[in-house]
Amino acid sequence: MYNKRMLTNFWSDLTTLDIKKVDKKTVLIFPFSSIEQHGPHLPLNTDHKILTGILEKFNKKYKSKKYLIMPDIYFGSASEHLNFDGTLSVNSLEFISHSLSIIEPLCEKNFKNIFLINSHGGQISHIDIIAKELKSEFDIQIVKGTYFLFDQFKNIISANEKEYGYHGGEFETSLMLYFYPKLVRKSNIKKNKLSPDVSSNKILSYEKSIKKAWLTEELTKNGIIGDPSNATKDKGEKISDIVVDYIKKIIDEMYN
Repeated sequence: MYNKRMLTNFWSDLTTLDIKKVDKKTVLIFPFSSIEQHGPHLPLNTDHKILTGILEKFNKKYKSKKYLIMPDIYFGSASEHLNFDGTLSVNSLEFISHSLSIIEPLCEKNFKNIFLINSHGGQISHIDIIAKELKSEFDIQIVKGTYFLFDQFKNIISANEKEYGYHGGEFETSLMLYFYPKLVRKSNIKKNKLSPDVSSNKILSYEKSIKKAWLTEELTKNGIIGDPSNATKDKGEKISDIVVDYIKKIIDEMYN
């Protein structure tokens, strides 16, 4: 078994001899994100930076021998944003295949606990498929979760903003103001509209039960779906606290 003191909880910081000693029960946390537009006020790597900030905070608060944080898979499937400059997207089938090619060899080496944690809403279905394929092939416990779906974040973000502010709104902007305030172009933050779903009574929707496939430019001209004008650093801290505690519970349940 790997040194119980765990000099590091980041896979990439270990040596090949260290890896050989890692307990196969250790939960391998795979972060999935994306490089895509987030409107005029947030950087292209917003999904990646938020998830990095969350995992670093989790590791600092709950460091243990139960988990290792794997290298990020952050060239994601973001074709819905391709009409906006800066977005880098991998074809959906290639994204699934690439992800499987990284994780499968670890399953073949008998690692038993895999946690796929995602920060990009556009690839939730992809990660469901990745998990299903791995589970069907290997005798493993595999859990997948998207951090902004861990909780409703009541009394922090309004119900409408949480449900209909899909992208670059108050939620993500608050987290970026907390973790990386220097990367937020504060002068570009302006009041913005929620998804059209918020006022629609139609059965067909963008993100309700019966969903149309959609491209971002169909919902917004500036790339933002949501209202970042009420975002604050304090809200970001409170959101991150909830997410970090959820991750702790997930890891504990997986490891036991």
